[in-house]
Amino acid sequence: MIRLAYSLTTTSRSRPHAFCTAAFSSSARSICSSPTVFKSAASVDDTDLAENEAMSQFMLILGKPGGGKGTISKKILKDFPMFTHFSTGDLLRQHVLQKTEIGKEAKKHMDSGSLVPDDLMIRLVLDEAEKEAENGNSLLLDGFPRTMEQAKALAESVSVDLVVDLNVPNDTIIERISERYVHLGSGRVYNLSYNPPRVPGLDDVTGEKLVQRDDDKPETVRRRLEAYDKVTAPLVRYYQEKGVLKTFSGTESDVIYPQVKRWLTEQLQKRP
Repeated sequence: MIRLAYSLTTTSRSRPHAFCTAAFSSSARSICSSPTVFKSAASVDDTDLAENEAMSQFMLILGKPGGGKGTISKKILKDFPMFTHFSTGDLLRQHVLQKTEIGKEAKKHMDSGSLVPDDLMIRLVLDEAEKEAENGNSLLLDGFPRTMEQAKALAESVSVDLVVDLNVPNDTIIERISERYVHLGSGRVYNLSYNPPRVPGLDDVTGEKLVQRDDDKPETVRRRLEAYDKVTAPLVRYYQEKGVLKTFSGTESDVIYPQVKRWLTEQLQKRP
């Protein structure tokens, strides 16, 4: 359930961060330091907030980079259309292509195979997710949180209802990602095994050259998986202890998803 701790009014033209709270970690507070005026949630219409909370559900999908989170998310959205999908990976790549300040900083970490810093990820999430939460929409968050600090910061603003954890072997992921090529102009993605271009190396629509992103190269993928195991895996235990997480193991999304769908259906039917 999405639980806004504060609403904001702004004294500048920048967008306020509705998720910002005084209880956030130091990294999150630094993001929320734009010229805004905090207003207690008690001054907001309590009926509207209650209705939004009753309508909204907050779901996370966890898993290693390249572990099928995007594919499973698409299937969830088809069967559970009340959710809005929000992928931090797609947003990061969009910022990198557009060469924004966030994108420039993120690219340095992505190219080296390290995880993007917490403060940068929190800034991205707060900026993009606030409008959905304020409207009481249900959210499916893909690719965030990745660290315990991010998870704890997120918990200050929302109550996570459901967590889908995908457990895919490292060797499967390395093989899958190393065969992935993209058309930079459109973002179209090809895979040499199961979705190859009609003409090798060229985009089906424009005929332009396809490229392999630096963060899709095998050596980079391996470093990312090692970083995941060290930093992100503790999130599984964190959400298990909260009683909201279910782990699904396998190598193929078409085999894993029916289990995910069955569990989500059962969980959502329990909720008012």
